[in-house]
Amino acid sequence: MNNIFELAEKVLLSRSIEQKLSLTADAFALLGSASLDFTNNDQLLSIDQVCFPDKPELIPPQKMPRRRLGTDKGRCAFIHAIAHIEFNAIHLALDMLYRFRGLPEQFYIDWLIVAHDECRHFLMLNKHLQTLDCTYGDLPSHDSLWVMAVRTETDLLARLSLVPRYLEARGLDVTPAMLQKLHNVNDTETAKLLDVILEEEVSHVEFGSKWLNYVCQQQNLSPADVFFEKVKIHMKGQIRGPFNRELRLKAGFTEQELDQLESLDVR
Repeated sequence: MNNIFELAEKVLLSRSIEQKLSLTADAFALLGSASLDFTNNDQLLSIDQVCFPDKPELIPPQKMPRRRLGTDKGRCAFIHAIAHIEFNAIHLALDMLYRFRGLPEQFYIDWLIVAHDECRHFLMLNKHLQTLDCTYGDLPSHDSLWVMAVRTETDLLARLSLVPRYLEARGLDVTPAMLQKLHNVNDTETAKLLDVILEEEVSHVEFGSKWLNYVCQQQNLSPADVFFEKVKIHMKGQIRGPFNRELRLKAGFTEQELDQLESLDVR
């Protein structure tokens, strides 16, 4: 099997963490050897058919237990939460390339690169978790990231606006403060992992900006207008700051967009 859409579908339908990771690695290896087939087979499963492992237990975000980062349990819960975000991000990237057809080949390459990065992030975090006698799935998590994918199943402009440029861009804002808290409790090992993730997430958000700009150009639309319209429709026009202007600018946001984001800040 060397068709990118068939490989992505197999990952999305699998309930096995190991199989999801290995199939994504296979697709990336085929890309590296120029053996990946991008032929559109016109086969498309609905997003409610996407499968996830039986664990972790998923609960509403507001019911997630709060623990202090300075305790072993708190540190374990924090790392597990980030691992869950990265695991979900594998699905978000693969569903992006799987679900939206008829785009330039580079679109599919970019999101496969993202999926491969997210697999590596997840593996790093899960390996670190195991040093704390924990593994992914041992603690409850929430599925707010995937909920947004479901809500944007048929709308590429909404998906690009609200997943990489709204939800994932939030990581650019909050991770520096997380890093400071980790250094405050002398957890340099976890901080090193988050440093790697933060650096690479900038390019992932940038892919969202790149392809939003491309699709808007094809449709004679303003990317900024589309972004804020989708925020208005799906997020009631609200967004939480503060915003990391430096990293968001690197990720393709404009100064004008950042000014408008700050006017919507609901803190």
